[in-house]
Amino acid sequence: MTSRDSNDSSGQRRGQRDASIDILRGLALITITINHITGFTDRMHMVGMQFPTLTLWGFSSAAEIFFLLSGYLIGAVYFRADKDPSVLSFADKVWRRAGKLYAYNLGLFLVLLPLCLMSADLARLSFYNWFIKGGPATIADFLILYIQPYCLEILVTYMVLLATAPAFAFLLRLQPFMALAVSAGLYWFAHEHGWFNIVGGSPLGDWRWNFNPASWQLIFFGAMAAGRYRLLARMERRAEGDWRWLVPPILIFAGLTVLFLAQDWLSFQVQYQSKIRIGPVRVAHALSVCWLIMSILWMWPRLQRLWPMRQCAVIGSNSLQTFVVSVALSYAAGFLWIEYLPFHAAYIALCIASVVLLGSFANLYIWWKRRRAA
Repeated sequence: MTSRDSNDSSGQRRGQRDASIDILRGLALITITINHITGFTDRMHMVGMQFPTLTLWGFSSAAEIFFLLSGYLIGAVYFRADKDPSVLSFADKVWRRAGKLYAYNLGLFLVLLPLCLMSADLARLSFYNWFIKGGPATIADFLILYIQPYCLEILVTYMVLLATAPAFAFLLRLQPFMALAVSAGLYWFAHEHGWFNIVGGSPLGDWRWNFNPASWQLIFFGAMAAGRYRLLARMERRAEGDWRWLVPPILIFAGLTVLFLAQDWLSFQVQYQSKIRIGPVRVAHALSVCWLIMSILWMWPRLQRLWPMRQCAVIGSNSLQTFVVSVALSYAAGFLWIEYLPFHAAYIALCIASVVLLGSFANLYIWWKRRRAA
């Protein structure tokens, strides 16, 4: 989505665009970048604490925020109720975007391949060794979405949800409550039956997708319904300057954080937090994170104009491009750490450098778009 998209979806304040959606997406993309680097270093048995992200203290990761906000913007920009576009018009737009995403995914796959050819450990950890050992014939496995390397599986699930969004849009236009009930029913069935998933994904474990589309569709399509009726814009108008709106998200977020930490303190495990099937506890935590951060930004609008927040907004304003670059940065950092700098201080430095480079790219991309449009 572009910054123009989020402008359309979240309303304005005193003549200025509300950047809360872009800020939250930027924070999610920064977290995803760091978490992907950590995925490489941890599986190489790094000694030392992970770079601190919200994932260390909560049930959800940044991926849930990515799907929630993407779904919301799809509904707000392409299927707004007050504009009432046809389902065919909506389908044309989202299928074009899915095709664009497929091309980006293929380009990213090819760009990352040389790094994995130079590092056996990187190839093993990223599952690129499936393609390297199998030869050119296995490229077909990637093209038909059968095998997905590490970090790319989220894009594949997003593609599937975009491709099937017109079916949900048809139900949503026909009867919103029925559409949400069908989505919830499909989610619950997929959550309760682990076999109800697409075959393939990573070439290990149960050979099923790491992000089950039948489960993850709930937050994407649910957010899409909220976007269609501009739920966030309505919440923002009520929450601005009213501290009472902060109380519920703070209490819910704090309660879930304590519950998560108590698992280690008291040696038990909370059920229903699967990532593959996005358990209800994980959904609740992701919603609480979004609600809390956006409420803070709505409560104190000046925060949105601080330099760190503006940089997050720049990163989040073109999320597809910045996500692709974040994956490339994660692989490059993983390669450097595995092959040349396998110690904790270097891991911290690589995480910081990757975030700086991600922000630099986002600013350059915005500058290039403006210059091209001039």
